[in-house]
Amino acid sequence: MAIKLKNSMYLLKESEDVYQAIFTSTRKILRFQANNLVKSVIKELKYETTEYALVEKLKNVYDKRDITSCINSLEKYGLLRRYNKESINEKYSRQISFIDELTESWDETIKLQKKIENSTVSVFGVGGIGTWVVNGLSQIGVGNIRIIDPDKVSLSNLNRQLFFNEEDIGKYKVDVIKAKIYGTKIFVFKEFVSSRTDLENIVLGSDFLVNCADLPSVAETTEIIDKYARKYNIPYCVAGGYNMHLGMVGLIIIPGVTASFQDFLEYQKKNDPLSGLLKVKDIEQTGSLGPIAGAVANIQVMEIFKFLIGKGRLNINRFAEINFMDFSIEWREWKKGL
Repeated sequence: MAIKLKNSMYLLKESEDVYQAIFTSTRKILRFQANNLVKSVIKELKYETTEYALVEKLKNVYDKRDITSCINSLEKYGLLRRYNKESINEKYSRQISFIDELTESWDETIKLQKKIENSTVSVFGVGGIGTWVVNGLSQIGVGNIRIIDPDKVSLSNLNRQLFFNEEDIGKYKVDVIKAKIYGTKIFVFKEFVSSRTDLENIVLGSDFLVNCADLPSVAETTEIIDKYARKYNIPYCVAGGYNMHLGMVGLIIIPGVTASFQDFLEYQKKNDPLSGLLKVKDIEQTGSLGPIAGAVANIQVMEIFKFLIGKGRLNINRFAEINFMDFSIEWREWKKGL
């Protein structure tokens, strides 16, 4: 078992006898006394070693029991980690370091990374948001991704959708994506999200569902997916959206725990000042921009990441609308039964 000071931690010298540790994830500052033994141990732990090797190196200057006690104290206060090098997947080494800032032990860190790698996430719709979501899920190491979309690549997709180029025009989107992602098991389904489509075999076995399907509308496709989610107790999210310069970071719904999608629809209806007006003309097409699609989708992937590892504040019972022209953010919250 190797030991080393945490990579993402600053150590600052306040005085000859006092050091400060600054933890980058929380901005927490820890002041502690630093005698000669502590300084010697810290100096050696800037580099990977083992407890046995460290004790052997310093035993001629300090008592073995004191060295061991110092190592244990540094570990107790989160300044060092014991870890098994063989447990590190080099592909995710930076991500593992990120997770390690949020956990109490190396074992917990590896357990959470393995949880991601063993997860199955189903993504409905691989367009402006969905393609970026699939890419993000693959990057964080989700082991099994099911992608559902009946559409073929068109020229107008290329300004905002990932994976596709001119050579892919006319090909099924799901097939193109599967051919271009490595290291992740991709399962493709050329299905519409509709009340006439049986999505049972797609939903079963999923740990999380992501709705990016917007035809005929996000509300209609989410209501369909919501029925399966409630039936099988599977959490899901309405994976963001964008309209011109506005981007929405969608809500996460956990059946039986959070407010429901119906609660959300009721909230929207009650708080829409235009709901009572007669529609003379509907929207035919809105502008869309690749950077906004990518930004919204990657924020959504971060929400899924937090859900999978159980860390951070989840975006539940609320959603955010981001104005990308001035970066203002409007949060809207609701509760069950509203």
